[in-house]
Amino acid sequence: MRQLSYIIEPEAEGLSVNAYARNIAGLSRAFLRSVKFRENGILINGQRVTTRGVLHTGDCLVFNMPNDRTQKIVPAEGPVSIAFENADIVLVNKPAGLVIHPCHGHYSDTLLSYLAWHYRLLPEQPLLCPIGRLDKDTSGLILVAKNKYAAQQLEGQRASHTLSRVYLALTEGHWSNQSKSGLIDRPIEKVPDCFNRYQVSDAGRPSRTEYEVLSEFSQEGTPFSLVRLKLQTGRTHQIRVHMASLSHPLLGDSIYGHAGFLGFDRAALHSFEITCQLPGCQEATVFSSEMPIDFQKLITHSSSIPYL
Repeated sequence: MRQLSYIIEPEAEGLSVNAYARNIAGLSRAFLRSVKFRENGILINGQRVTTRGVLHTGDCLVFNMPNDRTQKIVPAEGPVSIAFENADIVLVNKPAGLVIHPCHGHYSDTLLSYLAWHYRLLPEQPLLCPIGRLDKDTSGLILVAKNKYAAQQLEGQRASHTLSRVYLALTEGHWSNQSKSGLIDRPIEKVPDCFNRYQVSDAGRPSRTEYEVLSEFSQEGTPFSLVRLKLQTGRTHQIRVHMASLSHPLLGDSIYGHAGFLGFDRAALHSFEITCQLPGCQEATVFSSEMPIDFQKLITHSSSIPYL
């Protein structure tokens, strides 16, 4: 059970629990609904109260929040690479080829299934709510909230763009006569009557990606580049579509580029860095991961092309 505790400061004298939770603690209506009908869900100085309870200076206000995991996750034994963990979140380094959520054809061989197995012996199971998404092909960092409070806080940061992600990608070609950094501001829409394919279109949803070419390489005469990308929006396939729109599709991208390009059997995209405020913290924390092995191998066996 996750417990949130607050000592009431003089400026909150006379406020109701509801007003304090919403306006000072930054808790959502959904969060209050999840605790207010529970036994000992809201306590002032150890006594159960409703959201109408009145607060006084020095009071100890406590919210007790069971996780109540409702999603149907089948625990399955499998490898989990945990980069960071506390009471609220677990940060996982996802390998390429692993889906996050159970879906058709993947009922137990998923990241959430492996996490459920990892936590199977705990007396209370964590919520396991991924914050954002990564395609099956994409490797790297993914945040998973372990309770409703953390999920609400992190989803709020996503909505306000204070939670940010940086990706590394290997793309086809060199950037001759093209800017090596900038903002791609091109709307994206789903291709009509086509499963799982998207395109740049003026009629699409606003989509913005910052990019910076870090290095250019050549593998036996075939050019490719290492690109740093930061999302300002989070559309499905956004990076893949935007890179292809600049004639630099990701290596191995079977939808928007060329499958197997330079030996890549997946779209060469890696979730490299996540910046966020951990629930209950005021300062931002930056988490980063190493470049994946398949990126490293290709770069190591290629020639670097100096910028002119």
